[in-house]
Amino acid sequence: MVKPTEYLKSVGIDIFLKGHNSYKLESKGFMPLTVETWQQGELITMVSMCHYGEQNGDLMKDPDILFQVKDEVIKYLEFQNDYAGYYSENHAETKNFMENTWMQNLKEQGHKLTEKEIEN
Repeated sequence: MVKPTEYLKSVGIDIFLKGHNSYKLESKGFMPLTVETWQQGELITMVSMCHYGEQNGDLMKDPDILFQVKDEVIKYLEFQNDYAGYYSENHAETKNFMENTWMQNLKEQGHKLTEKEIEN
């Protein structure tokens, strides 16, 4: 089981940096990964992790996961996959997918940080 906070730290992303920050990670042969981080108040960090594809000129999320981190606790808020027409706000289901499937896949695919925009 791999938590997304551990994975992001391992690829050089500090999710606790102030501001609305965005990162792009790439691995040859796989979809790029877009990560955005921002703070909600003093204690909550929001994180979006998404693969974007394109269909008929539209960006498609495949998948997009939104979660928050407060006091080292992760709360999964949204799971969306546009190609499958799927949207969920089920924390347990999203946690299972993130920690038991997607994070392991990203680790094995070897995505590396290629771009970052840090808001100062």
